[in-house]
Amino acid sequence: MADLTPWQRLQQANLVEGDAPHDTRPHWSSRFLLGMVGWIAALFLLFFLFMSFSQLTRDANSALMMGVVLMAIAYSLNRFAQRNATSSDLVDQFVLALALAADAWLLYGLIDQLDPHSAPLWLGLALLSLAIAALFEHWLIRLFHSFAAAILLTLGLACLGLQLLALPLVMAAITLCWLQAERQPVHHQCYESLTLGLALSLLVLGRLHQPLWDGGANMLDELGHSRLPLWLNPLLCAALLLGVMVRLKLPLRYGLPLVLISALIPGMGAGTLVLVLGFYAGSMGLMTLAGLLLLGFGSLYYYDLGLTLMTKSWLLLGSGALLLGTRQLLKVLNGRAPS
Repeated sequence: MADLTPWQRLQQANLVEGDAPHDTRPHWSSRFLLGMVGWIAALFLLFFLFMSFSQLTRDANSALMMGVVLMAIAYSLNRFAQRNATSSDLVDQFVLALALAADAWLLYGLIDQLDPHSAPLWLGLALLSLAIAALFEHWLIRLFHSFAAAILLTLGLACLGLQLLALPLVMAAITLCWLQAERQPVHHQCYESLTLGLALSLLVLGRLHQPLWDGGANMLDELGHSRLPLWLNPLLCAALLLGVMVRLKLPLRYGLPLVLISALIPGMGAGTLVLVLGFYAGSMGLMTLAGLLLLGFGSLYYYDLGLTLMTKSWLLLGSGALLLGTRQLLKVLNGRAPS
């Protein structure tokens, strides 16, 4: 029985019939070469367009028109490939290159005409990115545009002085996408790419709240000074984390310390939320991102402490001892729990 393949075990259980299906996908090296060919073809096309319409693309309106045309071509190719089941790595990468080039031209045309301190500009671009992510049946395009939508939303909120709400809102969007993926398994790939894109944006959001140079203001404060108290950001993140733990029916005696830490240290709630969702869904990508988020936000908090190095060293020593003691306590409690 141990020597049987998974297919043979399914046959013995009368769950399948016939021969085992063969993997018809090409080798990864062939897929890589096809993807490279798609990018080269797209770059040649973009180079031709740039050389042919170089004078027109310097004008903002012409750049907008070029971006709209390229996005329409990319969307048409994507829909045609999906409808006729002719999608391949070559077509996918060609569509991705066209879509990213269209994004660049659209962004250039809009920013050149509008005020960068205008909240409607950034919020409108965020909605446009979400619309593109929803329309395209392309995993990477959804990931890139959900990432861009979160950043653009943050910039729009910063113009209104509400930048401290950006992190909780993105966390809420990640939770919503994950819940929708659980309710609609057919669209799992769509929600997975959106979730990963939003989670990636959290890495950038943490840096946007930091000063651009020593003694200077951060990028978000350059767009507009915050109207909200600083303690509101980690408090909202901790409340959202607590709500997710209750929704997943996780043991609160283990989760409440994480909620408390999230309420005290800015950004830790985002990393913990992604870690919980990734662990619950068995997603290695989300768990890896969560580790990077916790490491990044923890490092930023450590270096922002107005303490001497000796005091920080004692704090690290005490934190390590506390973690080891907590681990030992959990082992004792699990040992006493009835099996």
